[in-house]
Amino acid sequence: MDKVVIGVIGFGTVGTGVVKILVQNRDILEKRAGVPVILKKIADLDTSSDRGVPLAPGVLTAEVSEILEDPEITVVVEAIGGENPAKSFIEKALRAGKNVVTSNKEVIAKHGAFFTSLARETGCSILYEAAVGGGIPVLHAIRNSLAGNRIEKVFGIVNGTTNYILTKMTASGADFSETLKEAQALGYAEADPKNDVEGYDVAYKLAILASLAFRCEVDYSRIYREGITGITAEDIAAARQFGYTIKMLAVGINHGNRIELHVHPVMIENGHPLATVNDVFNAIYIRGDSLGDAMFYGRGAGELPTASAVVGDIMNLAFRRQSGFIQDSEFGLEQLPVIPMDECSTSFFIRCSVDDKPGVLADISRVFANHGISILSIQQIGAHEDTATITTITHPVTEAQMKAALGETGKLRSVRNICSVIRVGLEE
Repeated sequence: MDKVVIGVIGFGTVGTGVVKILVQNRDILEKRAGVPVILKKIADLDTSSDRGVPLAPGVLTAEVSEILEDPEITVVVEAIGGENPAKSFIEKALRAGKNVVTSNKEVIAKHGAFFTSLARETGCSILYEAAVGGGIPVLHAIRNSLAGNRIEKVFGIVNGTTNYILTKMTASGADFSETLKEAQALGYAEADPKNDVEGYDVAYKLAILASLAFRCEVDYSRIYREGITGITAEDIAAARQFGYTIKMLAVGINHGNRIELHVHPVMIENGHPLATVNDVFNAIYIRGDSLGDAMFYGRGAGELPTASAVVGDIMNLAFRRQSGFIQDSEFGLEQLPVIPMDECSTSFFIRCSVDDKPGVLADISRVFANHGISILSIQQIGAHEDTATITTITHPVTEAQMKAALGETGKLRSVRNICSVIRVGLEE
């Protein structure tokens, strides 16, 4: 490329951030790229709102076709989010011989392998650094800096909304619903928060991380997913009492011929660095056979942090000075089966409401022992009238063992309710 000519589809939060950087830092970008970097078109249905960035006449249009059909535009930035119509726009751009940069985790998690194959056919590239971790350059590190490693494990906090909610619940003692309303009022959570609080967003991001880290195709629908809607103030208090902090994690483990992928809340020991990652920040741990452990930390969302990663991908294309598929755009090379969740092992925290009478602890302990579950800690943490609360922390067991034990425990006459079941720790 003797110049980089850009069309941006979507002028919302991310698109506005991208445009601001391209306009305000154009001189710096061109010096670093060694070629002109030109923002030619922005397409958005809303062509009247003021985004706080000056544009030349004719740059903003309501017609996406003005970008997709312009032979001069070499890079298309997709910044609308969601699966549709983003998938159609990306496909049309690639078929037109244009490189694509996107921050859209859902469309990449669902169609990344297809886009990569299409990019290979058309001699283009599709880059999506901003799809995971906002401005954190974790995908670039996996593709390039860590290419000499067999990556054994990738896990971390990759959703700012859930991390903010859990941080505030921990600090204030408030319950989930109350804290969610606060997050929505501040703009950290959507009016419909399902994608975040039920773990879909994290599953999309884990699918992308795992596909690159383990060099395999990942079907996001095979990822076990559990959100934070069931986490209560009582769970937060119990975690604190035992020296833990609850975080929403994405976990991927490479077992060589199979991979383990799951998304759910975890009680993390307070001494672990992830336990101190608060508010809307993200942190991603990677373990490589040569590197050992490394953590990538930063703002996982927001207008400019996410836009920073998008513009970084644009500059990556400029540095290459030519279109064309290269290896670091590959989305999965191998076929590795996902281990069924029932076969995965972890420690568990269980909180039960029980009759306040002798023998209850012994009954629960006996059920767990019958299912081969070793108990690390079991105790009564409170009683009110004729009801007590029993908390149990186990040594690592399979999910299937725990399900069976809980099924039997729930049938004990002295057990009124199994209130919470939360996974504990990060298995080494």
